[in-house]
Amino acid sequence: MAELIKTLLSFSERAGEIARSIRREPKLFSLLVEEKGESEKNQRFTHDFKTLADVLIQEALRHHVKQMIPSLGDYVQGEESAEFTNTLGEKIIVQICDTQQETAVLLSKVLDGNSEAADILATVVHSDISWTPEPELVEKIPDLPIESLGIWIDPIDSTGEYVKGESGTNRGDIYNHGLPCVTVLIGLYDRMSGLPVGGVINQPFALFDKESQSPEDGRAVLVMSSSEDLELYQKFNKNFNVVHATGAGYKLLVVALGYAAACVSTKGSTFRWDTAAPHGILEAQGGGVVIYNKISHHAKEVDVDKNTLRELQIRYHKPNDSPAQLSLQWSNEGGFVAYRDPGVLSTILQCVAD
Repeated sequence: MAELIKTLLSFSERAGEIARSIRREPKLFSLLVEEKGESEKNQRFTHDFKTLADVLIQEALRHHVKQMIPSLGDYVQGEESAEFTNTLGEKIIVQICDTQQETAVLLSKVLDGNSEAADILATVVHSDISWTPEPELVEKIPDLPIESLGIWIDPIDSTGEYVKGESGTNRGDIYNHGLPCVTVLIGLYDRMSGLPVGGVINQPFALFDKESQSPEDGRAVLVMSSSEDLELYQKFNKNFNVVHATGAGYKLLVVALGYAAACVSTKGSTFRWDTAAPHGILEAQGGGVVIYNKISHHAKEVDVDKNTLRELQIRYHKPNDSPAQLSLQWSNEGGFVAYRDPGVLSTILQCVAD
């Protein structure tokens, strides 16, 4: 298990370098962006995008996992279809080939014969980028049965921010929008129970300011999307310092980092690939990600016991029953509450009950 985690950590940095490489070359970046089809769009946004970066990262993970553990490669799931349409209207299945040259040839087709750009991408995809965690951290990795694991990946979460490429604005430690909200999310889950067992998050454009601090006014910070209802915002703002941020993965990351006590999303606009990685990290910290519509039924309870909390955790092994459309089969349709310390849930439930 430790070797798998180290592999995923190194891969996340490779994924970050793919994202950065594409942004560094404006002409290359403009070639790679295409609007998602109607069946793929996130229902919250009028326009949504997918990039070759998304597909490359997703398929590169599948390729590397298969090389290490062939049986696990079949259980890598992601947001994106591997089918990409170039500007000539040709549909091409993107995959990582056995050699850098073969991958470059395939990518050249996607890029309308732009062999120079294809070579750059193929070089990054096949490069040996490694990252080794501290030995004391490796020793803490539990021995989990690999044969029952599944992987969710969101190659580039907050793709809209990635496409816009703005430096963003921050409120203390938390960025409201911009490239720092972009994340690569790799979540591990048990295929039998559906519960998360681990996660890796990479911020390709992370910015750290030693001068910045979390907003403090005596209240704990709660992070949420600016698209949430004003009435809900006002309820939570009575007991929390509410901060808006972009990117589902990023919002959960700031909870895991301790910048916010919790994250609340009441809508079904996020998906399993958004929450799996941070959920695994929060689980390891003693926290979790529970379904909002279900936890809110306990609003009048002073405390929610551990067994109930376990039952309310998001599961990752089964799609939703009877989704309104196929693209919503893996949505977190009941919303979610992410927390690091279960003690914060009583305050959240109090706000919901008011």
